Amino acid sequence: MAKALKTYRDVGQKAFSEIMNYQTTKQLNVEVVWGEGKIIDKNTVEVDGKKYDGKALVIGTGSRSIIPNIPGTDLQGVMTYVDHPEMRKDPKRLVVIGGGKIGIGKAAMFAPFNIDVTVLEKYTCLPKWDKDVREFIFRNLALRKVKINEGVEVKEIKGKGKVESVIAEVNGRKKVFPCDAVMLSIGLIPNSEIAKPLGVKIGDSNEIIVNEKMETSVPGIYAVGDAAGPPYFMAIARKRGMVAAKNIFGIESKIDYTFIPEHIYIPPLEATYVGLTEEEARRQYKNVVVIKLPVGERPKNVRPEKFTRGYPGNALPVCGRMHTLNLLYYGRNINGMLKAIIDADSRRYLGFHHVGDGAKVSFQYLSHLLKTGWTVDQMTELNEVFLNAEHFIQLTRLIGGYKELIDLC
Repeated sequence: MAKALKTYRDVGQKAFSEIMNYQTTKQLNVEVVWGEGKIIDKNTVEVDGKKYDGKALVIGTGSRSIIPNIPGTDLQGVMTYVDHPEMRKDPKRLVVIGGGKIGIGKAAMFAPFNIDVTVLEKYTCLPKWDKDVREFIFRNLALRKVKINEGVEVKEIKGKGKVESVIAEVNGRKKVFPCDAVMLSIGLIPNSEIAKPLGVKIGDSNEIIVNEKMETSVPGIYAVGDAAGPPYFMAIARKRGMVAAKNIFGIESKIDYTFIPEHIYIPPLEATYVGLTEEEARRQYKNVVVIKLPVGERPKNVRPEKFTRGYPGNALPVCGRMHTLNLLYYGRNINGMLKAIIDADSRRYLGFHHVGDGAKVSFQYLSHLLKTGWTVDQMTELNEVFLNAEHFIQLTRLIGGYKELIDLC
């Protein structure tokens, strides 16, 4: 991990910064000023002694990790996603505090480097995700020896100068989790402090309150990205910036949070969903149909390099791209899954779920199709590029010919 992070620092960070700078300054011809800034008023910002004036002020100061109010968070070896790239030496045992998308993603990232990883979550890991997807992710992580613990309340990080263990309460009893590193990932808090002197309204979670045009309570001041609160997602940050810019220049625009895809990395796979989970759909609709892969009851001992009769889920990883080498040599049936939720009465899709190689690719478009009321019949008319990272087309054709949709799972 430390070697990979060195490459990221030496190449990745610099390359990302260069392309962003090129797009902004060269392709868009936007003036960029680097330095320590101070807001004078809603029309004036000062950077290193020089003042810049404008008719509107946009605050996009991002967010930071929430640091839990427990002893030991200042010990050597305690990190967040922000300072993780500065890690110089691999830990032997890592405890991740928090089982959201950052925590689970970091657990999956550390595990392949032969690091013993334990996740401690106070409530439920990935609570908004579909049950089948959650089970797949956790089974996948278990294959990598990642230990997931839910319903755990962390009390203290112990150590003399550096991390030695995490003390937690599990089922009413004290338990010690030995480790030499801790990743804090219990949530984010917006960086709104710079905006408070301007008189804008601040929410209970420290977020800058905005309307659907990204306007704050003070005319002429806008807030975008994580500074405006959840959902914390790059796609949302970019859309908020677009909405604010349009309104500043007199183009009516409003933010739309419907059908925003959710995504996490669980290397070497990705997990993505948009729309309703099966549980949510069955609460809202009378007649729900599900299509998914793999199908069939999973035998206890499946060997990916050996054919298992009677288990159609042991096929090549059609849920992702042709990832045969990964399937055979990286791990045991780490080949992904697909699931779509359909309202059988209207034949409309309600949600898409995918874990696999390249899983997130299609969801940039599926989210729009959901918004348009995309139906089974429309999906069957598409031209699939077989085998693909969005195998929903072929699966849909299994049921598309029925006048009354049936559940084949």
